[in-house]
Amino acid sequence: MQQVKAMLAALRENYLRDLPGHIDDIEQLLLQLEREGFQLPLCQEMYRQVHSLKGSGGTYGMSFISDVCHPMEDLLSHLIEHPVAIEHGFVSAALAYIDLLRKACFSYSAQLDPGVEMQLALSQLRLRASNKAYSALLVESSEVLTSVLRDILQEAGFRIEMANDGYVALGRVLAEHFDLLITGLEIPRLNGIALISAIQKSGGRVAKTNTVLLTTSDHLDPHVHPDFVLQKNASLKSKFRACIESTIQRATIHKLTQY
Repeated sequence: MQQVKAMLAALRENYLRDLPGHIDDIEQLLLQLEREGFQLPLCQEMYRQVHSLKGSGGTYGMSFISDVCHPMEDLLSHLIEHPVAIEHGFVSAALAYIDLLRKACFSYSAQLDPGVEMQLALSQLRLRASNKAYSALLVESSEVLTSVLRDILQEAGFRIEMANDGYVALGRVLAEHFDLLITGLEIPRLNGIALISAIQKSGGRVAKTNTVLLTTSDHLDPHVHPDFVLQKNASLKSKFRACIESTIQRATIHKLTQY
């Protein structure tokens, strides 16, 4: 076991040592694209490198690297489908993601996880790119279920953010606005019940966030009352869509009362 841990630590160290060079390579491709105009092979190579960085970041426990690379992939996909986007802010948006990757690299090299400020910066970048009216924070350990919920949220026009555990999710909700929080019962560091309880007790703007608890259990803490409790069964999709409709209505009414 000790040998395995030592090997993983060495691989992580090598990854961190090489990471600045990989980020530089992506930036050079971007600057070449800016100089020479849209070229499909350049875009495809940049996408390949960002995708590789996203996967390796997750492999070595640097989830924020993956979190930054995901919307950068979306940005590149949009450019590949709509080359005219290169004339409408693509380069500046991509450079902002690269800058955030460098900050994350520095943070991990100092043996620190990226803090709330970096999470907020990423959220603001995604918000400027999306122009979505409503927002959701998704905290769920099942990749299959996460994919299903993301598709439904995207269909409804939501900006979607992800958090890896309850503690990070709580920091995000306290730092920025979300119309909807979706969380599983069993998530790392702060379980779904504790997360929802903390949000409800925070009061003010935070307490206006609609909460959805995903569970397979019929026995929940009677002192915590999520806005919606959804069983992980065949009816989940239809009931989740109903939750979204209710959230949109509530958020719309709240926005109207601000004027």
